[in-house]
Amino acid sequence: MKKLAVIAGGWHFPIHFFEQIAKQKIPNGWEVDMFVVSHRDPSYAIEEKKETLANLGYTRRELYDRIMYRKVATVADMEMLGWKYILEPNTMGDFGNTNQWLEKNDYKQYDKLLITHDDNFILTDKMFEDILPQEDWLILTNSTGNAQRRLRQWLRLSKPFGLRGSFEFFTREMMNKLGGSFDLSRTTLTREGQFTTTIDMTELGNWNQNDKPLRDLIIKNNLLSKVKSLSPFYRMSKYCLEGERGYIFKTEKSNIAEEEKGLDMVEKTYSKK
Repeated sequence: MKKLAVIAGGWHFPIHFFEQIAKQKIPNGWEVDMFVVSHRDPSYAIEEKKETLANLGYTRRELYDRIMYRKVATVADMEMLGWKYILEPNTMGDFGNTNQWLEKNDYKQYDKLLITHDDNFILTDKMFEDILPQEDWLILTNSTGNAQRRLRQWLRLSKPFGLRGSFEFFTREMMNKLGGSFDLSRTTLTREGQFTTTIDMTELGNWNQNDKPLRDLIIKNNLLSKVKSLSPFYRMSKYCLEGERGYIFKTEKSNIAEEEKGLDMVEKTYSKK
């Protein structure tokens, strides 16, 4: 029997994410364990999001947020769905949550890991059926691209390689190559004892360094061909719409055009079904 560990960073707690992962159809020969590595009690998210959620409009992005935040999940809600809830110090997000899980769990019990934020809109219950049997990658990321992609497109260069820790599958083989944890030595910002954030999009900018050692290791070991992507559109694949600081509607101006193309692709895909 093969096993997948889902390791979700807990900060925003939209109920839809936890429900959709729990509802996934599991392919034959697989088992799934679900973990929430939380950096604050959900009560902080309930209070923090109250005003934004009350004022959501009806644009197509905001409609996704309305569905995603039908309710802010409590610990009891998550545990009822089969998640194991773990509260850890707020050192850093992204791969930091995963390292905290790795310190207390043996990743070698699992064939694959799904490392994900909790502010992602999961679009289908067939994701695990489609993805888990695949064997042609070491890392499968939701989407390509980063802040340089439009400049590189204008220069007719390929899109830059980037992994954000937002939604990636890793194989056990890749975790072995990493030595069983993520190198976060270039990340200096910690937020221990802090349980709120502001609307400033640059507030957590230092955490964008978290993937740099991983990227260097992949390039040094000629593993780029083993890093695959579910979508060419930033944040948007047919399986997952990645949230930005908790919401689908939030974004940076430089990303809007590409994200809208991704949403067009997603909605065209599901309109055919």
